[in-house]
Amino acid sequence: MKVKVYMSRKDEIYEKKSLEYVSKKFSKSVESILEKMESLAKSRDIKGIFQYFSKEIDRKAYYLLSQEWMKQEEALVEKIGFIFKLPGLKKDEERYTIYVLMAYSKGFVIAPSSVHHPGDLERIIILSYPSQKGKRAYYSFNTAAHGYPALFKDYLGVYDSLEKALENYSFYFKPGDHAVGLIRNKELKAYNELKRNIYSFLSKSKILTNLYQTAKEFFKKAGAEEETRELYMFYLIKPQEFKDNLDIDFEGYLERVVYLDSILTKLKRKSKDSKQKSLISKLEKILWRTPIEKVPDEIKSLYKKCESTKLFDSEMLQKMREIQLYVNEILKKVSDLRRDSFYDPEEYLQRKGIQKFSELSLSCKLEIPLGLEMLLRKPLYDWGYPEKSSPISKAGRAFFSVADVFYRAFQKITIIMSK
Repeated sequence: MKVKVYMSRKDEIYEKKSLEYVSKKFSKSVESILEKMESLAKSRDIKGIFQYFSKEIDRKAYYLLSQEWMKQEEALVEKIGFIFKLPGLKKDEERYTIYVLMAYSKGFVIAPSSVHHPGDLERIIILSYPSQKGKRAYYSFNTAAHGYPALFKDYLGVYDSLEKALENYSFYFKPGDHAVGLIRNKELKAYNELKRNIYSFLSKSKILTNLYQTAKEFFKKAGAEEETRELYMFYLIKPQEFKDNLDIDFEGYLERVVYLDSILTKLKRKSKDSKQKSLISKLEKILWRTPIEKVPDEIKSLYKKCESTKLFDSEMLQKMREIQLYVNEILKKVSDLRRDSFYDPEEYLQRKGIQKFSELSLSCKLEIPLGLEMLLRKPLYDWGYPEKSSPISKAGRAFFSVADVFYRAFQKITIIMSK
């Protein structure tokens, strides 16, 4: 699925700087690997060689893969993202989260503080509800500064599907603030028309023209450039493609988490046993606020306690076990894809499922497992359930969302002036 994204020339300049940084990092990674391998070879430490190879090589795999990707001309503007369909927490509610892996980093924070990066694996959360004539009303939470979802949702409109909704919008990214947002295509056109009308009016007066040029210079320094902007296209992998092409059942896992959470909520209201309430709180924390890759081990540990205390019935224990098995299966499949994409890229690219992503470049196809691996290091609340976050995260969300209202207004002005 292709979508449009607005990116200013200045953002591309930041990305170019970051590409140079990745190139240097690649050289240092290769150099350190060779030095260590040489040291282990001299000491004839065969076990050490295998251990180092399996851990260190994997840890630096991104830099090794990105070197090939950076050689391509489209590296600066090439983008890829994932759409996940999430079960809602209310009746008839549907949720989607769109994670975007931006250009040079493909979702990895690799740039030093002096180099900005537009959206490192940040996301937009979309909610939808039934509307008239079988259609659905769509709302979105843009990402505020520092990766927090905005507190106030934007109304996108009533559409037949999410895909139809996104046809009317363009994504935008601002460097340095980890932010992703949607802006209506009509707004961009209206802004351009308004700008032309204002300029035409101001041009009739020399004083007003000078004031306008002064304001324009200010906005150029604030993040705009005089060069022509373009709406680029990038590709989103749809929810069903994960299951059909990669045989990864994210929806099955998510549905079981939401179902178990509904049981826990009811049980928590009725329970008068402090030990049982404590176990429920721990399980809720595992489901929502623990990095997904750590969920199986955490559930396994808690399962033993629940089983020995007999405070949960057999259905509850079974649901816990199902989630553990689902996550283990997802982790294994992503790990297998990750291993094959790095150690045997030719065979990986020949997979029928990978070949189905025909609109992606070879490098983008290789980045899919790395992006998924990064997503599995995030807790589930980050995917699309901000109300399940910790009190500290909720406070941070409130703070940055209020500040974001003024910041986004300023951003829109810079977009207008830069067009």
